[in-house]
This record gives sequence, C-alpha cells and structure tokens, in this order.
Amino acid sequence: MALLPLLLLLLLRLVASAPASSPATALFVLGDSTASCAATTLPLNVSFTSSGPCLFPSGRRLLPDLLAAKMGLPPPPLVSTLNGTAVEAAKGVNFAEAEEGARGMIFRMGAVGQQLRLATETLQQLRLEAATPQDADSAAAGAVFVLSFGTDAYARLLARGPEADASAPKHGRRGFGRLLADRVARTVAELYEAGARRTVVMGVAPLGCAPRVMWEGLHLVDGRSCVDEANELVQGYNARLAAQLEALRPRLPGADIVFCDIYKAMMEMITHPARYGFDEARKACCGLGPFGGTIGCFTKEMVCPTPQRHVWWDLYSATEAASSLVANWSWSAHSSVCQPINLETLTGHTSFSY
Repeated sequence: MALLPLLLLLLLRLVASAPASSPATALFVLGDSTASCAATTLPLNVSFTSSGPCLFPSGRRLLPDLLAAKMGLPPPPLVSTLNGTAVEAAKGVNFAEAEEGARGMIFRMGAVGQQLRLATETLQQLRLEAATPQDADSAAAGAVFVLSFGTDAYARLLARGPEADASAPKHGRRGFGRLLADRVARTVAELYEAGARRTVVMGVAPLGCAPRVMWEGLHLVDGRSCVDEANELVQGYNARLAAQLEALRPRLPGADIVFCDIYKAMMEMITHPARYGFDEARKACCGLGPFGGTIGCFTKEMVCPTPQRHVWWDLYSATEAASSLVANWSWSAHSSVCQPINLETLTGHTSFSY
C-alpha cells in the first residue's frame, strides 16, 4: 500500500506534462525586427545591410530562431529565399522582411497585411499539394505561428523629431496602441480562418529601458531607472493585446492562442541582472554614446567583448543571452511568461522530468 501514493503522484505528473496535441512540425513567423533583422525599418538600428541579411549573422539568434531549436527545427528561412513550392515551406517560413521603401515609416498596417497574405497563400499551397484532405488538415494543425509586432513601431513613436510627432496624428500615442493591438488580434483571427490552430503572440519589451530611449530621455533618468512614460505606453499596448486575445479564444474553437509577456521577462533581467549572469542591464553591447544609444551597431569593432554579460545588444534589441532566457521561460511550465499555456505544451514537444 505504501507504493500507492507514489504511483498516484507519478500518474498525476505524467498527465500534467502530457502534450495538448501532436508535436508541431513547422514554424511560421510574422513580425518586425524582433522576428528578422531583415524586417527592421529603423534607420538608427543598423543591424542589417541594404540587401537584407544580418550584418553579424553569427552574432546572435533572435527569439523565433531559439524557439525553432527547441522544437527540433532549423530557423525558418526568409520567404524571399524560397522558390515557392510547398515542399520548401513545409518546415516553416519567416515572412518578416521589410518592403521596398519601408525604411523611415513607423508602422504600416499594410506591412502586417502583406505578411498575412503571404502566410495564408502558403497555407493554401500546402493544402493544394497535400495528397488527401486529411494530410492538408494535419499540415495546418502541425504548424505554429509566431507573431512579433510592435517593437519597431514603438521605437519610432518614442523617438525624437518630426517622425514621432507624425506617427499617430489622429489617435495619439495611446490610441495608436489600441489601433495596433486590434490589428494584430485581427491577424490572429484571419490566420485561424486560413487554417492556423496554434498561434503565439509576443508582447513588446520594456523599451523605456532600451539604450536609445534611455539616451533620448537622459534628462528623465539617473542611469539606473528607466523612462517611465515609455514603459507605461508599452504596458498599455501589451494589456490591450492580451485582452483582445482573451476575447478571441472562445470565438475560435479548436485554436490555442498564447500571449507571451516579453515585458515581464525582460524586466526581471533588468531589475535583477546579477541573478541571471548579467553585468550590464542598461548599456548596449554594440553602440556608441551614453548607454550605447546615440549611434547604432554598424561595425564588428563596435561589439563589446562580452555580449553574454549584456541584456541589450543594440539600440532596441536584446542580446542572444537575454533572448535565450526569454525562450526558456516561454517554454517552461514553471514560468508564467506565456499564458494560458507554455510553449512546450503548445508545440507538443513536452519532455518529462522527475
């Protein structure tokens, strides 16, 4: 009889850790520079070349690349590198690329729409080339969609100069956040109509602590705190987006929609850097001026000797070390970064630990 409580406990642990669905077989990514450095429209965040690829392709991996690795998949290739066949797209695609003439524009709803169109066309192609309708359904159900919008938009909104003033003339800064959250939520619903059933939406990091915003708000901070107004705007957007997704769930039967609170994860590192192996939570690893926020990263010689000890890579984006922590916390059942379920459960790649 002494074994019975132990057996019951073991059974409960197995049930709790069982995957909610079959393992995901593909990763599709939509977003801005947080999803692909080829998608950035920030002229000051020089982490790319005019032809698109990262300036330092081996310097750091972005969050979608790290999540792909956890799923046992390679980083999804940029859509522009594929030949348009379903076979190539079967393992996933990164749709996040800047359009011609996109640099210098804050956030164009058309950019989201273009990526959505490419994603739905890819799903249609997978269905058309599937051997049976069941295979088509399995291909759609086996895909995980990651949406990561907002960072570039808020980076421009928080910048100095006429671009920031002209970014949301009709709606104001807070109204702009509502507009953006509504558009991202509609994108989730439209992907569902196209067959997507597993979707992850990333919130925006605390840009009030980012090197560029810290430099521009130098008169507001003492080098230890962050720019509160900027963080309040981002938090408002994240809250609106999370609420929109919560309202969507009962309207989309069979869908798993997860919101990942990147703000919460990054603030934990920024508030307690030493706890996570960081020496520097304010200054960029690659950049010049106060906080490394005056001039962005454009030569290898500008890179700090220990990027793994920095939270911020450049003006607005995290180092791979920080992104790796976010990926781990997003994946883990012991973290509340992603809700209502963690990404390990969402993707069906659950592992048992005793």
